[in-house]
Amino acid sequence: MNSIPLHPVPHGPNMTIDIVSILSALAIIFIGALAGGRLAALCRIPRVTGYLITGLAAGPSLADLLGLPSLLRTEALRELQIVSDVALALILMNIGGLFQIDHLRRWRHRIALFSLSEIGLTFILVAAAALVVNLTVLHKTVAALSLWQTSLWFALFLGIIAVATAPAATLMVIREYEAEGPVTGMVLTLVGINNLVAVLGYAVIAHFLIVPGEGLPVLLFHMTGPIVIGGLIGFAMSVWAQNLELPSEQKLLLLGGVAASTALCRFLGIDHLLASLALGVVLSNSSPRWHLLTQSLRQVDYILYVAFFVLAGANLHIETLSHIGLLGVAYVLARTLGKWLGALIGARLGAFGSREKNYVGLALLAQAGVAIGLAGSLSRHWPEGGRLLETVVLGSVVVFELIGPLAVRHGLVRAGEVPILSLLQKRAPQGALEGLHSIAQHFRSSLGIPMGHKMEDPGDILVRHVMRQNVETIRNDTPYNELLRLIAHSRYDRFPVVDKEERFLGMINYTEIRNLLFEPSLAPLVVAGDLATATHHALAPDMPLREVLKILQLNRDISYFPVIDPETPDRLLGILNQNDVLATFRRLDEV
Repeated sequence: MNSIPLHPVPHGPNMTIDIVSILSALAIIFIGALAGGRLAALCRIPRVTGYLITGLAAGPSLADLLGLPSLLRTEALRELQIVSDVALALILMNIGGLFQIDHLRRWRHRIALFSLSEIGLTFILVAAAALVVNLTVLHKTVAALSLWQTSLWFALFLGIIAVATAPAATLMVIREYEAEGPVTGMVLTLVGINNLVAVLGYAVIAHFLIVPGEGLPVLLFHMTGPIVIGGLIGFAMSVWAQNLELPSEQKLLLLGGVAASTALCRFLGIDHLLASLALGVVLSNSSPRWHLLTQSLRQVDYILYVAFFVLAGANLHIETLSHIGLLGVAYVLARTLGKWLGALIGARLGAFGSREKNYVGLALLAQAGVAIGLAGSLSRHWPEGGRLLETVVLGSVVVFELIGPLAVRHGLVRAGEVPILSLLQKRAPQGALEGLHSIAQHFRSSLGIPMGHKMEDPGDILVRHVMRQNVETIRNDTPYNELLRLIAHSRYDRFPVVDKEERFLGMINYTEIRNLLFEPSLAPLVVAGDLATATHHALAPDMPLREVLKILQLNRDISYFPVIDPETPDRLLGILNQNDVLATFRRLDEV
């Protein structure tokens, strides 16, 4: 049997890398991520931040700054870049999957107004800040350009790059804290729109400013090529998926399709991230098995995402923080203000609620891969000024990548879309002594020795620790046809009804709506309040889960229960999902 050679393998000019170095780097990445994630949980911050700090501590940037040897060599990081490419492509495919026609139709023009405000204000504020800083303070000029022209170019490029939002950090925080609700869905959708606009906008600006002689066909190829490639591969995958039943085959299809799209785009020299976004859009809208495909992928993709964040931390250029200067400070402040204020105004224009007004902007602050890619492209094609702007973006990314996950977590928690139990588990991980005790007890059980005590009953957990506070409600004066449209885009089978003062009136059961479909003559006369019935299965926030289980057993056809204030029965506090209750018992039983 042939063995794998362990001697160095040539790779590039004057550079060697061997398999031992690659395996050592993988060991550092995964073991370091395990330790960094646990430390982050102890510090009550997202594990994503722990992964980034782990990479930063093991990477060459901090090692060079401290004069120490680097645990992750630059050569190994370059070889493992493929892991980052595949992971980021999968993330963008998932975000593209949120662009389902039925899902977007629910918001209609409102999401367009929100996005236009957030993107437009971010671009305007960052561009204006860069223009003013260079004209009045820095006075940087580039060969063949006047001070005004140089400042304008800086403003346009930094403005469009500022629009991009880090999809990876946002998605990982949402998954870690099991966030779910209208704010969460809107954030992920806006992340996709932001990156789509940033990539296409950059292509247009770069074409007219840097390479105007290439011609319009080249511009159209760079803009539409990734969309066409991703769309065609996504459609082919949706057809093939119809013949796949095993989850293992579905995983192979998704990984293979994303890798094929990335490889083809890199070969053609076009943006592979835009192709992954288009792949997700087409696949989610054309495949009836989209949800099964993503569920199967979730069983393996977390490993790739963890490696992606450690590698992202290792590739952060912390030394650029001292080089970004006033232009970088202006970029960070203007972008932060643009995202927050743009979301605030956009929520008002789109007639969204207070939670969308206050917390969506915070969840859009993270910035990393897409912005770095655009800045790197600018540096290659316009080295005279692009290198300065790349330094500004790289330094700013260090700031946004570290504070971004914290901002996402804060926004989603304050929006009421993170179960309190998820936060409690992050705050109280098992300590070393408890771990040794658990090992000893498990070992005793394996030997057949009776256990000395029984684990504390998870039924003591209260409803308030598991329920979701941010609830999608329906106004009692909603016409029947509008009610049908709202329900068509919802995954729930029961819907809380409130009046204009937000007082809880009851629940609409899908059965009631279905029965009315057979009486079309009555539909124009019916509003949501006519279908709402007083619920006999409302829960109190301080009810223990053992009592909830009894209610679940008696009402197996009900999957969502309203949680109300016992002293104020018309005040809806949240919704308890049957799956969340069962998952809570399952997680605690595994501890």
